[in-house]
Amino acid sequence: MVKNLRLLRENMGLSQEKLAVLTGLTARRVFSYEREPNEPDIETLALLADFFGVTIDFLVGHTEDEAECAPSNSLNLTRFGVRIRQFRESKSMERPELAKRVGVTSAYLGLIENGGKIPKLETCLKILNALGMSADAAFMDNLNAAVPQKANLLQCKIVELPPEKQRFVLNLLESMIEAMRE
Repeated sequence: MVKNLRLLRENMGLSQEKLAVLTGLTARRVFSYEREPNEPDIETLALLADFFGVTIDFLVGHTEDEAECAPSNSLNLTRFGVRIRQFRESKSMERPELAKRVGVTSAYLGLIENGGKIPKLETCLKILNALGMSADAAFMDNLNAAVPQKANLLQCKIVELPPEKQRFVLNLLESMIEAMRE
């Protein structure tokens, strides 16, 4: 049994079938690696470790470093979906309307907005174009180049707060920055 395979798969919101499709394995093999005493060969272990962005040691349970479970370079589906929903709502657009413009069902769009589905690139582009949203805004939680976009968004949110709360947030940020420099 591959000890952390199920944890990693579920953290990415993937079914066994979807993981099988994405990695070229069969759903039966994924099931057996998660639940039965079957051990994959080293090539399959390397494939799975690379897919999830973790070490083989973590995958098989030799290390317990949970930080490896959520690598910083993995797509943050929940935040991506939240950004899409927030932008749609800021435009006063209902989900069925956006779904119709994009050519998907409202239910599927809901899954994207809730982090349960990764849209194909073509669908993603249709969503962004229908909303007039930049890729930086949609992926700011995942793209290093979008950090200024996120900083700008946070600045706008801070400005909307009452002055005493602005000072509190700014003091908190300043303290965190100073602590990180040490």
